[in-house]
Order: sequence, then structure tokens, then C-alpha cells
Amino acid sequence: TLLFKETPYLHTAETMITYCIEDQILFPCDIFSTHVAVENLFSDEAGFDITEDFQGYYAAIIHPHRRYVRTLLEAVKDLEIRMIAPSHGFVIREDIRKYIEMYATLSRETTQGKKATIVYTTIKNSTKKMAKIIQDCLQENNIETEVWDADKSSATDILNSITSADAVFIGSSTKYADMIGNLENILKELHNMNLEGKLAAAFGSYGWSGEAIEVIQDYLNGTNMTVQSTSEVIKSTGMTHVEFPVRIRFSPKEPEKVQKIKNAAEFVSDLLLSSF
Repeated sequence: TLLFKETPYLHTAETMITYCIEDQILFPCDIFSTHVAVENLFSDEAGFDITEDFQGYYAAIIHPHRRYVRTLLEAVKDLEIRMIAPSHGFVIREDIRKYIEMYATLSRETTQGKKATIVYTTIKNSTKKMAKIIQDCLQENNIETEVWDADKSSATDILNSITSADAVFIGSSTKYADMIGNLENILKELHNMNLEGKLAAAFGSYGWSGEAIEVIQDYLNGTNMTVQSTSEVIKSTGMTHVEFPVRIRFSPKEPEKVQKIKNAAEFVSDLLLSSF
């Protein structure tokens, strides 16, 4: 008798685990795997401690999706498991809970005191609404967040906030194929600052083609911040539901638009809070 439970993004969107009830064997797809090429099938016959290989696989394949480890832990918490038979590497039949707990520990958010700065300009408040969604998501993840309207705030205050932040979101509405307001003055100043180690992301609303968002991305790429892009997300994690820059046509009213913004904010949150 087979029991199926969905565990998405560990490490692809359609991943699920399979549990054989009579034999108490968990078939977890790529989860709990190791990247090894050895003759011995079982971890207890390896002749060495597999922990380093186990953690190495986790770091390379699972950790970029660590938010979804919570779903996995919930799925297996009530299962009596006497063997884990993953798609890669050793079959585990001893110390089962040790390896499950290792995933719980490695995916835990232990880095505290992170800060984010959001700077925007807006025409009809659509980009402002995007900024608010990003802010709410970051704060839900216990990340201290400051939000600045570049047309209503002191440039000095904004730049000081960026200096003290761990992540920076910069957004604008698009008018005449460009940014609006005072935002460009802020972006020009970033080139003269040492911002190494900070995460950066561009966002904005638009009605036609949204050139301003791409201009912001270009400015950010000219700094020494780690700038988020769809290309890098795909290459580093395989995720296709996270997009950078975050581009929303018109107002972020529909649930799918809101979710698109949240996906990006949660991705940055995970990067900031990662303890691994």
C-alpha cells in the first residue's frame, strides 16, 4: 500500500515522496540523497561516516529550497520509517531520525537582526503598493524594513538606510520609457558606495513595456551588490516561479500578481535568513 505526499520544490515543483505502509520504507525522490559512486548500497555498510556527503548534497541541491523543507518535515513526522531509499546515493536503514533531524537543523532560520531598505517612486500608487507587499512579506519573516518614497524623503536619509541594510529593493513606475522623480539621483550615488555583501533587486509597475525597471536593473548591476536576476535564480536553484526584476503590469490587484511579488520577497528573505 503506497502513500503519496507532495513535497514541492525539493527540488523540483512536482516532487512528491512515496511511503510503503507495510514495509515502512520511504522513497523520497531526491530528498535525503548523497552524491556518491560506491559499491555498497547501504549507508551502514559504507565503511565511513556519510554525514559530510549527506550535508554536501543538501547544500548543493536542497538548501536553495529550504523554505519547503518545512513541508517535508510535516509530511514525515507521523510516519514510522525503518528505511529511506532515495534516488541518489546510499539507502539509509540506521539512525533514520538523525538524518531527518539534520534536514530540520540545516534548514532552520537562525540568523537574526537582518535589515532591508525599499526605495521607490510612483505615479498612481501601483509601485507603492508593490513596495508595501514586499515590506509586509519581509516583516513577516522578522526582517526589519524601512520604506522610502524617493520624491518625499531626504536623499541622505535614504542612502544611510541603504548603507545599513542587508538587502535593497529599488522600484519605479515607468513614464516615457524611463524612471520618474528623484530615483535616478539615488541610483547614481550608489556607484560611489561600497555595498559589497548586500542583496539587491529591482521592481516596478508599468502600462506599456516597463523600461524603467530594466534601467534600475542596469544601475544596480553597476554596483558591487549581489543583484538578483531570473537567470541566476534558475541556474542556482532550478526555480521558475521566482522572477527578477519584479515586473507588474498596472496595479498588483490580482492574486497571481500579488503572489509574484511575494515569491521574490520570500526568496530574498530566505537568502538573508539562511544559517547554512
